[in-house]
Amino acid sequence: MTRTPTGSLARRVLWHPFPWAVVCFAGAVVLFGLGQEFGGFLLSLVSGWALAQTLLYALAFVRTRAVSVAVHLALGVVAGFAVFLVVQSGDWPVAVPPTIRSTLSFAMSPFAGWIWLSLVARVTAAVQATSEKRAAQLVEPAWERSGSEWTLRLPVVPLRRSSYLAAGAVLGVLAAGAMATFVLVFADLAQRMGPMAILLVLGWTVGFPVYLVVRALARGRTVAGEITLGAERVRMRTIDGVTWMDAETDGIRSLTVSSRNPPTRIVVRPVQGPGLVLLVGMARRPKGAAATVPELPRRLRQALEGAGLTVVEGTRARAGEATLERSPA
Repeated sequence: MTRTPTGSLARRVLWHPFPWAVVCFAGAVVLFGLGQEFGGFLLSLVSGWALAQTLLYALAFVRTRAVSVAVHLALGVVAGFAVFLVVQSGDWPVAVPPTIRSTLSFAMSPFAGWIWLSLVARVTAAVQATSEKRAAQLVEPAWERSGSEWTLRLPVVPLRRSSYLAAGAVLGVLAAGAMATFVLVFADLAQRMGPMAILLVLGWTVGFPVYLVVRALARGRTVAGEITLGAERVRMRTIDGVTWMDAETDGIRSLTVSSRNPPTRIVVRPVQGPGLVLLVGMARRPKGAAATVPELPRRLRQALEGAGLTVVEGTRARAGEATLERSPA
């Protein structure tokens, strides 16, 4: 029978988060009792974080994925209930000394926040892995060349650029209003949760339902679009022949093709008249079709540059997005 060396065992205990959670919790209680509130506050935060690390460390040993996820979800629910309980200004269900109550109140925010963040990261990683697997099987639209013009056919949601910007502004105002309302109505809870936890709560309770509504409205306006670009003309219309824009390339102020950055889209701004936004990522598309916009072919980009449009370089051009602008005369 082999024996674990004493030094190795000591290192395991030293690096395990649970002893630190106990020590910091006890130290915070003592400091609060001595009137050292700042020190107690810091130790409370560390103890909450260490306790969350302890539970997540134990969760890593659960081999069955479904059981592990279920336990993680249960921990998230318990953490949310615990946060609600400790911030109540009235009496608790059981008598708790003021020093322990203060320690619990400050420790619960990092505890719940770390549990929720790890849960969100876990769900996001699973969704991303599934999305990457599905993306490898999706069929992406492609530019088709006919003479000196390139044509792209795909489902889109057409919007005037002013309507697109107004919708973005409205969503921004709603987000700010939801944040302000939460902070004002639940002031005590907001102070204890912290900005990240508030964003998570509002994201799931407000942001996600709003996103579902916006997506449903966008999909209801989906049409089959045909975009034709060339050195001489820019035409954007439906497959049925309803024209959204038909202008000479010399009359185009800027053209943006966002291939992979959400929302994937094509934006055209003429020198005169309203701009046009074709949303691709939020459009209803056939099963098996990708929600991406193919990048501009090299020869098409050269033709547009020959018509006076210049590729924007530097910080204004994000990865996966190409913008061509006409220099002011």
